Amino acid sequence: MWYVEGIGVVKSPRGLTLNGITYPRKIFTHWNTTELATIGIKPYSETIINDRYYISGELTIDSSGPTAVGTVATVDRDAVELKTQMKRDINAHSSAVLLLSDWMQHREAEGGTAMHADWKTYRAGIRTTSNTKDTEVDALADTVAACKAYEEATPIGSGWPTEPA
Repeated sequence: MWYVEGIGVVKSPRGLTLNGITYPRKIFTHWNTTELATIGIKPYSETIINDRYYISGELTIDSSGPTAVGTVATVDRDAVELKTQMKRDINAHSSAVLLLSDWMQHREAEGGTAMHADWKTYRAGIRTTSNTKDTEVDALADTVAACKAYEEATPIGSGWPTEPA
């Protein structure tokens, strides 16, 4: 991406008219950054925000240096809602894992082959881990920073029992 003085961000090469001169789109691929800078075109990068934790605000572009940098203002998401979503994610993960072995429980319940004890222990471990993670999320401070730190240290998919062989 590029930043063009007086035009703004250009996401893909296109023809431009600058100061009365029309330039073909090929300048973006055939000219080097020094040549582009002479006509007011700079490389552009933008900070990426994690929309799980933040709400995007106004974009500010600093074009004072050799490259233009866009920075998005952010506002923290509601931490209580974020914690609720974290618990939904934990419960969805445990449900998906249990679903893979539900057929064994159904078979046993309908008078078929009994589920092996290792599988019963495994399934109980999934439920225990899910409950533990829910309790840990409930205990977090109601801040985005606390939620983010927890998820970075304890990703949803980590810390679960291993499926029996």
